[in-house]
Amino acid sequence: MKRVYSLLSSVLTLALMFTLSSSYAQCGNDTYLYGGKNGSCKTGIAVAYGQHETPTSAMTLPHFKGGNKAMCRYINKTKVYPVSLKSQRAEGTALVQCKVLADSTVTDVELVTSSGYDEMDKEAIRVVESFPKMCPATQSCTAQDMIMQVPVHFSMDEEDAKAKLAEVKKQIRNIGPITLYFENDRPDPRTKNDYTSSEYKSLYDAYMGKKSTYVSESGKNLSGSKKTEAENQMTAFFNDSIATGYDRLVKFCDALVEVLEAGYDVEFDINGFASPLSNSDYNKHLSSRRIGSVLNYMSQANGKLAPYINGSKSGLTIHKNPEGEVSHKETSTSTSVTVYGLQAAKDRKIVISNVYVK
Repeated sequence: MKRVYSLLSSVLTLALMFTLSSSYAQCGNDTYLYGGKNGSCKTGIAVAYGQHETPTSAMTLPHFKGGNKAMCRYINKTKVYPVSLKSQRAEGTALVQCKVLADSTVTDVELVTSSGYDEMDKEAIRVVESFPKMCPATQSCTAQDMIMQVPVHFSMDEEDAKAKLAEVKKQIRNIGPITLYFENDRPDPRTKNDYTSSEYKSLYDAYMGKKSTYVSESGKNLSGSKKTEAENQMTAFFNDSIATGYDRLVKFCDALVEVLEAGYDVEFDINGFASPLSNSDYNKHLSSRRIGSVLNYMSQANGKLAPYINGSKSGLTIHKNPEGEVSHKETSTSTSVTVYGLQAAKDRKIVISNVYVK
């Protein structure tokens, strides 16, 4: 009879665990982490009074602030793969138990099931011990102590993806500030709209197509060595500034997609400027359109950034600053200076800067 009761108890415990794993998956097969295929927090198990518990309408289980994905992201960002095991490409899962008290603190952390490697087990315990305050279990809306079990998984696929992501973040840092240049009064000349349907690539192509005109016009009222110098400077500006800025924008968009799809948050500033040819109010509207044209390009470039830019997906914060005209004033009225001059060309720009990945 005792054997029958013991067997029945085991079956009921397994059934509870299965029910719980279905309703309390901390990460399960979520694909938000590290490129979409390697999320591996797996399933958390809550244990109260020595028995596995499943949530009811009157009970909530202890959980990480920010939800299941927040806990998975915390574990995977906090844990450090033991170096010696990493070089061996060893893998394993340590099941760690802790008690979440009614006051939200985490205590009594201990190993339940070993990963098979002492170093992994110690690291798994360290990660759970580092947990911030949790949301405690509740019974009929009253907070109570409850034990929970958290698997900490060590996967080399995941480590490889982390290394790739670290390289992408490094690429973003190395790209540095991006400066993009515009033709005079583009896009949408002689309007005061703040928005535009133009995208930067078409504006860039049109600008580059007029390179010879800008070179010849920049030295139009000059002669001798001054004419040659002005033309050479404008040629270098097209090759080294306008073209380079666009190339860096392309690389930035590709890197941004990888970081955002890996679940990281990104923010950056985008400042718009205009030459002082028109009045300050007009130049602010023009600067807004220039910012808009760049964001339109980023939305259309590969299709993956659009939901982040339009806000249907979270993770990207853009600080738009239409500065208007640059600080200096232009005294010349000659179009070879105000439109085709090197300083005027340098003034018509937007700058992407202060890129922060977190």
